[in-house]
Amino acid sequence: MLLRQPRALSRSYFLLYVSALFTISALSSGCGSGKGPALPVITPVAPSIASQPANQSTPMGLPATFSVGVSGYPLTYQWMKNGVPIPGAVSSSSYTTPAVTFEDNGAEYTLTISNSLGSVTSNPASLIVTARAPQQGDLRFQQVDAASIVNGATGEEFTNFAGWGGVSYGNATGTPLSIGPGCPAIGSTQFGCNWVLNANSLPEGLTGLSVFYQGFPFDEFGSELETLSAANTVLTGLDIQPLSNTFAASWVQTTSDGGFDAIQHTVSAADFQGAASQDGANGRVITAVSWNDGQVFYLSYGWQSDTSTVYDVQTATATFDTVSAVAQQLAGQGYIITAMGGTAADGILLVGTRVHGDTMPRPIMVIDVLQDGSPAVLNQQGYAVVGLLYNIDNKSNLLADYWIGER
Repeated sequence: MLLRQPRALSRSYFLLYVSALFTISALSSGCGSGKGPALPVITPVAPSIASQPANQSTPMGLPATFSVGVSGYPLTYQWMKNGVPIPGAVSSSSYTTPAVTFEDNGAEYTLTISNSLGSVTSNPASLIVTARAPQQGDLRFQQVDAASIVNGATGEEFTNFAGWGGVSYGNATGTPLSIGPGCPAIGSTQFGCNWVLNANSLPEGLTGLSVFYQGFPFDEFGSELETLSAANTVLTGLDIQPLSNTFAASWVQTTSDGGFDAIQHTVSAADFQGAASQDGANGRVITAVSWNDGQVFYLSYGWQSDTSTVYDVQTATATFDTVSAVAQQLAGQGYIITAMGGTAADGILLVGTRVHGDTMPRPIMVIDVLQDGSPAVLNQQGYAVVGLLYNIDNKSNLLADYWIGER
């Protein structure tokens, strides 16, 4: 075919016009090869459920995560709560809830996956909401529901702990006041050993949990306590022995600013409940207590990240024989045991703290090491140690060894 130059076009435009015609022709003929490159053909695979979601038990205030094993291609997702689609939960085979509330207890979660070949829905998984979790970063609650513990933790370090805190036989150390592997035995004047619930899984943001061991002269207590009153530090255990002129203290520190402030108190045993209740009404939490000769010395902490919460505080006394029952009674009323202290002579003093009016029972586990064996099961099942105590006679015979865990 003879191509004639259109009169209205210049020669240069005519050449572009011809070039375009040849390009179109080449594309339509596969550039002379007969066929162009074949496009991939997507063959859908029917959706199916490979593994069903598991029921979840989560403390109030923490999120829960549900996961489903799926297969098929391509897939669209839709998570549902009690049969109602959850807005935005459409991109993954796992779903993390917002912080759960008591109203979420018993809710059922399912996942529906779909493509052009059909859809399939998972079995429902239930959410069990347990007692309230302390806010993340609040070091005043003995690491109860800390992220590193709440889902279970393991570690040989746990089984190597000792619990000595006083220098005379028959004394008991309450709130976790323990030393780790390699630290001195009872009677030593060394100190400064690390105390770690699980060295392989420290809570994020913590530098560790430490202890002043026995041997510190009592007259140094004030200056040492002042040093530990930094805003990033909370004392979690205390054992003052005026007659022996010694003391011991355990504490936890955070790598952040913390924002904690400590107040020291000394009251009679008869006045302790009233003073403790007043601290709770002011949003303060008692974290360490020592009880000797009728006098109670304790520390309460406020936290700048939570200045509005009002706490109920319940104090209780127990003996070595009754401490398990008393601890379980407090937990059954919704209390976290935030402090323990005392001696064989005076008895054991327990301090329970809960958000005002929050009476939902808390899971608690008491391990009698003499009967039940290793306390490692506490961490393995997600319990944080909120108290440990044991008693020996003057011949070093172990009379009692209790570990108390809450979650």
